[in-house]
Amino acid sequence: MLENSDELMSIVVLEAGAAWPPWLTEYQRLAPNAVVIAQAAAESADSFQARVLHRVAEAASNCGVRARARIRVGVIVSVDSPAEERVALRQNVARALLKAMGTGHEAELVLAGDSEELEASRQHLFELAGTLCEELGGSLVNVRVRFSSSKSGVMRSVSPSSPDVEPLASKA
Repeated sequence: MLENSDELMSIVVLEAGAAWPPWLTEYQRLAPNAVVIAQAAAESADSFQARVLHRVAEAASNCGVRARARIRVGVIVSVDSPAEERVALRQNVARALLKAMGTGHEAELVLAGDSEELEASRQHLFELAGTLCEELGGSLVNVRVRFSSSKSGVMRSVSPSSPDVEPLASKA
């Protein structure tokens, strides 16, 4: 897990209609200086993106002024929408957060889905995470995907066979 410091910052980006994830407090403990940017219900995706990119750049420049300060955690909480403008917004914001965090130290970007995600929305978040991981190469930055409604744990990949079905072994 990442180390805690009062000099570390987290940036949380909430799309309009997204709920605050209950697990977010664990990240705030790691990077207690938080910037939260929430989209207004009537705000367009383009306007929100411009506002987020400006605020992320501003936070990064403030970190540059303070020698030990840095952005440690970035979180994008998305809503159930695979619309192209939403996908583009998430890509651009994620890349801006990664640029602001830098790659020379441990950091974490979390792509979060809100509540009961549509399968297409989940797929887009996983695709984005894969693309970002490829771009990051051997850096110290982790990219995670989380869903608010999902519980942690191990899921079975193979179902146990039913008791009425005989095994495929030959009969002797």
